[in-house]
Amino acid sequence: MKATPLGPFLEWSDRYAVGVAVIDGQHREMLDLANRLFAGLQAGREREELVETLRELVRATEHNIATEERLMQEHGLALGHHHEEHARLLEAIRRFEVPLDASGLGAMGRFLREWLLGHIDEDDRPFAEQLRSRGVA
Repeated sequence: MKATPLGPFLEWSDRYAVGVAVIDGQHREMLDLANRLFAGLQAGREREELVETLRELVRATEHNIATEERLMQEHGLALGHHHEEHARLLEAIRRFEVPLDASGLGAMGRFLREWLLGHIDEDDRPFAEQLRSRGVA
């Protein structure tokens, strides 16, 4: 990960791949949108453009959550803890729509790095292993 004056950029690494193509693609898209948001702020883009990128990130996150939970249901996997973690992520990421400045984006970057990448390792990886054992790749 590179650091900028505004906070960390989130870079995709194969280390974060869980081996389920649709989930990996969505996670990568979320990281790309976060990077676009930081780059836009650093370049002095208009607030409206930054807000729209943040909204895209929220939509991508919602889509990823819906995909993961649908796959869990289709394959008889328990939602429990995973669903609770998803709800916490959505609640937290939606709060960042208001403080769309260097401070707010820096906090969001730290949050996404710690939460999303941690969630991939702690929750999505075991869930993806269960999906792969059921033939989902």
